[in-house]
Amino acid sequence: MPGIVFTPFVVFSFASLFVLGALGGWPERRGAVLLVGILLLTPFIETYTVGGFRWAVALSSLALFVILLWMALTRDRWWLVFAAGCQLMALATHVVALFRLDTLAWTMVSIRWFSWFFMMSIALFGAWEGRALTRIARDHRPAA
Repeated sequence: MPGIVFTPFVVFSFASLFVLGALGGWPERRGAVLLVGILLLTPFIETYTVGGFRWAVALSSLALFVILLWMALTRDRWWLVFAAGCQLMALATHVVALFRLDTLAWTMVSIRWFSWFFMMSIALFGAWEGRALTRIARDHRPAA
């Protein structure tokens, strides 16, 4: 049963990241590589736990947030700001997990899934934004 729900989610993720990398500029390509890396890395590190807390996933989530925030502050792309915000929302669920509120377990998982889905939707916006900025820069070059 989980595969039925999870497979379209992963297909949408890889399709969004492919579009981001193929149609965007250099910031979009770097973001796509970063997000694909996290997507592929997470299944391998989710088994590292301390008392039920998935510390390796939490650290990768923190690293992703820091890198997205750095990219958002150094590049002129709005999609990076929105993606960093989505990642901050997912990162907050790891902090809640430290409080051991088992009644919120599915809420935290749902928030992580929705934040990733929103991030993949934002990646599609990022592909458009990268192309639009490239087109604007090309059209407004001074005549030689």
